[in-house]
Amino acid sequence: MKFFRGIVMIGVMLASQATMAQLKLDLGVKAGFNYYGLDLSSAGKLGTTNYNSGAGFHVGGYALMKVSKFAIQPELVFSRQGQYYSTPFNSNLATTLNYINIPVMIKYYVVGGLNVQVGPQLGILASAKGDLVNKGLVQGLVGSNQNLKDYVNPIDFSVAFGAGLDLPFGASLTVRYNLGLTDVNKYTDSTVPGTSTPSISTSSAKNQVIQVSLGYRLKKIGK
Repeated sequence: MKFFRGIVMIGVMLASQATMAQLKLDLGVKAGFNYYGLDLSSAGKLGTTNYNSGAGFHVGGYALMKVSKFAIQPELVFSRQGQYYSTPFNSNLATTLNYINIPVMIKYYVVGGLNVQVGPQLGILASAKGDLVNKGLVQGLVGSNQNLKDYVNPIDFSVAFGAGLDLPFGASLTVRYNLGLTDVNKYTDSTVPGTSTPSISTSSAKNQVIQVSLGYRLKKIGK
């Protein structure tokens, strides 16, 4: 994709600038709150079903490489995502998707520690749990908290953008929106094998996550 190629080119430019200017390198950890949902297409949804967002968490680490007002920040983050839904016969049913996410953020420092950021994110599915129902029968719950990995694509691509603020003593605050670009459902607009169907049914399903993170710098290299 052109967007992803552009991010790589910016990263190469920053790396080349680092040979001419002093590079600041921070290594740290981060954790925070997820407010998540799945953007489902109307076709293929379970009938008479209400879909709702849910709350989760993320935790991981980062490396910040900064030159002047620009920085590149790759991360490795465990993230809990998914969706809740309710039927007339069952409530608080859940689709829980756990990912190992690898965002690579390009950051521009507007003034002081205030920055805006954008970048691609690769998501690797770690686990998928959810509920199965009999095909065509919303009241026919087959089982809750079932393994759904056979129904979910193992790779997810997203674009992430947001803003951050570097705080005193090595702390940082980030607000970010991760917009899923790929369909995580293996069986969109196709027949689901077997006699039951997962909560995402045959809808197109794309991850949508708002993240609020607190970071802490563990090691600083350079001024």
